[in-house]
Amino acid sequence: MTRTAIIGGHGKIALLLARSLTDAGHLAVGVIRNPAHADEVRAAGAVPVVLDIETASAEELASALAAVSSDGDGAVDAVVFAAGAGGGSGAARKETVDHQGSVKSIAAARQSGIRRFVQISYIGADQADTSGDESFGAYQKAKKAADDALRASDLDWTIVRPGHLNDDAATGRVRIGDDVTSGSTSRANTAAVIAALLEGPVALGGVLNVIDGDTPIAEALASLD
Repeated sequence: MTRTAIIGGHGKIALLLARSLTDAGHLAVGVIRNPAHADEVRAAGAVPVVLDIETASAEELASALAAVSSDGDGAVDAVVFAAGAGGGSGAARKETVDHQGSVKSIAAARQSGIRRFVQISYIGADQADTSGDESFGAYQKAKKAADDALRASDLDWTIVRPGHLNDDAATGRVRIGDDVTSGSTSRANTAAVIAALLEGPVALGGVLNVIDGDTPIAEALASLD
């Protein structure tokens, strides 16, 4: 059984991931800012932990994860960073949540002895935004900085980069590759890819561009090795 802490546990992908993990017999912990979201996290099968990643320190996050471990379910052994300030937020919050929240989570994982770390990014995060959209430009910078911080760490990391997100049902079939530079990805398929990554040492140190496609997820991931 894996024990995964999902930072940003109330997001759409996070809730889908929690349900997928718990249905498979694993433990999911949803780290959330707003206590009003705890019931939705529980409904997805996860254990809610209320902590504001924007204001908390890495040490406080590590302590929160340790408290979960002391409840008898065993130590958390993986972290998924799924937090984001959201489309309506300004540049400052994108920096404090999307970037600094990731940095704190990486530090908390290292302090806690947690090796596995999966981060949700987006296709194109490494390319500077040229759209002239100030909000999206801030988002790109924050995501790239977060990805760079994870790549520079000594964790067993994987970065998952979906395309344009949609709410279609999971097909369990995707396309993954460096040649994937655009396309759409269901949140459900994104969650399914992450759940598969947590099953074993798959795509460690990999940046995975993922869109909906025709290849079963297990086969697509196996082809990366």
